[in-house]
Amino acid sequence: MLGAIKGGRYRIIQSLSAGGFGHTYIAEDLQRPGHPWCVLKQFRFSSPDPTLLQQAQRMFAQEAETLEKLGRHDRIPQLLAYFEEGGEFYLIQELITGQPLTFEISHGHRLSEAQVLDLLQDVLETLVFVHDHGVIHRDLKPDNLMRRSTDDRLVLIDFGAVKTQDAFQTPVAITQPPPTSQLHPHPHPSQPSIPVYTSGYAASEQCLGRPQYSSDLYALGMIAIQALTGQHPTQLPSDAQTGELIWHDRVRVSSELRTLLDQMTRFHVRDRYHSAGEVLQALAQLRPHSEGGTQMPLSPLQVQRPGSSVPAGPAGVTQLDHPLPTLLQRRWLNGRTIGGLGAVASAGVLATVLLGWPQAWFSRLQVQSSGPTLSPILKDQTSKRVSGGEQILFNNNLLPAKVEAVAKMKQGELKAAIALLEQARQQAPADPENLIYLNNARIDPTTAYTIAAVVPIGSNPQSAQELLRGVAQAQWQLNQSGGLGGKPLKVTIADDQNQPETAQQIAQYLVADPTILGVVGHGTSDTSLAAVDVYQRASMVAISPLSSAVQLSGISRYFFRTMPSDRLPAKQLSEYILNQLKKHKVAIAYNSNSKYSQSLKAEIKNSLFYSSRGEVVAEINLNQPDFNPIEALEAIAQKKAEVLILANSSDASDRALLLLQANQNRLPLLAGDAMYSNKTLQVGSQNAQGMVLAVPTQQVGLEKSQFQVQANRLWQREATWRSALAYDATMAMGRAIAQAPTRQGIQNVLSNPQFTAPGSTRPVQFLPTGDPQGAIQLVQVWRKRRGQGYEFRSLQPNSPSAVTPKKINSPSR
Repeated sequence: MLGAIKGGRYRIIQSLSAGGFGHTYIAEDLQRPGHPWCVLKQFRFSSPDPTLLQQAQRMFAQEAETLEKLGRHDRIPQLLAYFEEGGEFYLIQELITGQPLTFEISHGHRLSEAQVLDLLQDVLETLVFVHDHGVIHRDLKPDNLMRRSTDDRLVLIDFGAVKTQDAFQTPVAITQPPPTSQLHPHPHPSQPSIPVYTSGYAASEQCLGRPQYSSDLYALGMIAIQALTGQHPTQLPSDAQTGELIWHDRVRVSSELRTLLDQMTRFHVRDRYHSAGEVLQALAQLRPHSEGGTQMPLSPLQVQRPGSSVPAGPAGVTQLDHPLPTLLQRRWLNGRTIGGLGAVASAGVLATVLLGWPQAWFSRLQVQSSGPTLSPILKDQTSKRVSGGEQILFNNNLLPAKVEAVAKMKQGELKAAIALLEQARQQAPADPENLIYLNNARIDPTTAYTIAAVVPIGSNPQSAQELLRGVAQAQWQLNQSGGLGGKPLKVTIADDQNQPETAQQIAQYLVADPTILGVVGHGTSDTSLAAVDVYQRASMVAISPLSSAVQLSGISRYFFRTMPSDRLPAKQLSEYILNQLKKHKVAIAYNSNSKYSQSLKAEIKNSLFYSSRGEVVAEINLNQPDFNPIEALEAIAQKKAEVLILANSSDASDRALLLLQANQNRLPLLAGDAMYSNKTLQVGSQNAQGMVLAVPTQQVGLEKSQFQVQANRLWQREATWRSALAYDATMAMGRAIAQAPTRQGIQNVLSNPQFTAPGSTRPVQFLPTGDPQGAIQLVQVWRKRRGQGYEFRSLQPNSPSAVTPKKINSPSR
């Protein structure tokens, strides 16, 4: 594509990013003096269906018109052109230079109260304009607020998740008219559609596909609280009864600002401000002299066209002052946007993702490495996501003692680091990163065996912490008992952000380090599939605690897992349908962008088919942009389905919950372990009662285990099933290293049919396919025997006790 001319005038000169939906490039406009740079976004549409193509063309024009209107605001990127060529869609946009707000408030950095007031003023003024045009942004987060280098103002970018009043002519469109009053808008009720949001910044109604104007205000309030506390919203606790955020004890601010932010972030939409204008009015009372407010952004980056002494560009476009290749080092996609954006062939996806590529154009030169090694730029970037104690990867709890300890470890002052880490552990006993670093500091690294633990810190820090508690507990136990053949175990932590591309880069980085003998990770089927070939080429074993897709069975001699294959839960669910429910016609809801979901769906179909007693009569793709739970259930009824199985991944749990609620207990419900979460119990409530789920035995067998007793002592809290599976993986890796401490030796030991290692609830053993010799257990949702709410109860014989895990969450699959 480099050098290609699109639209007869835009020559592509640099690739910025690539994804399943298309590419983003820097291009030069050949028809303007000086050939100024701009951003070219290419969207691929591959469906041969002419009806879908016409729908895509209509949506493309509508969304482009929306962006053109929004781009008239000084702090929203300008749309320069849009066109269709060769069956592909193109947008030409203003090139914004600067830095995302992420730079200013990540890694524990905090802003002052005055700076936060400036931030609120800047963004609220833009939101007034956006909402007045009938648009809800729906993905407001630090990555989507660019500090423009020319004037230090915050520019609102990435309108890929917006919805407008006329965006869709379907019953499920998220549409609202502009507020009738700046102070008291009365938007029409919106019907649910596919939820699109980033965890931590999304209000409750948005998670269920019903965003309001105040959903954007909620997100902005969360950004402000993050800026004040230095903690990501997902790391802040909430009241178990009211759902309200608990943050006042994290920072000292004026009571007036505290009250304003509390009202912006109320759990219930009815309790929040209703418009950006209303918040601006309240803000004005806080800062009567806000006209002269100052801002303190970080120094913005700037770039210049190669070979050009005088920057040239269209009016209003920020110019570039340094050679591009040296600065295009990072693509700002740290927050994980949820919304089922996987079905490229579906025309409706266009409305969700068309305008949604990153606008922060400091991208890595190489978005995916196809070879076994990383480029210098990617190696440097990847090193910042890997640590054995030299840097902090979790920025949610930056205790001074921990920060100082890491600095001491980097300097080699291990004795001082140990004292500081022990102090930090007293203050935060549940922090697994702290314990791993403490375990590492207590040993001589020159005599230790090293493994890596790859977890999704950037996208799901809670899941990552749960996994690392299992790893840290196993490391602590092994080292306390004398190590591995007399040598201690060191653990290096890596963050793959739950992104396949990043997972592959992490794998390439790890295999290049000869001291690393094996890997415990990755956290999903998609990331494991992306990395497995890298480990295969390097003869390095990876044991995944969570990946369950059937495609991973026997995929490599070097891949093992402690999570059972989807074939087991599929068989259990099918047998329950046929033998207990005495039903035969099944409908399955799944999301096509997930390898796990596709795998579970396929295995259920196979199990029913080979039984000769059941069949799947309807399939509902939760990824469809025109997904309507009512229409989906009508289609299921027309097919005379008797049972509905929710085979979705955790990313699609919100859409699955919409279907669950609409079902209202009419059809018997079954599900995979992605629905095994507190959210299912709380949101599904009476509509979830009776639902049967297939889950690994570790999820329900922890209560009386020795592993749980030890976990309570180490963490001062109960361990979760994630911790148990990661513990099993680490113990298996440790047992193999003790017997044969080389990469190939580990593989040989684990492949031995006689291999066994102590596990959390049962011994760890592997099949020739690398799958665990594990079991699946069925649980069911019932009303609590005491108190209010719902709980999971085991369906296994002689096991009447309820299974209500503390802080359970569905797998990140």
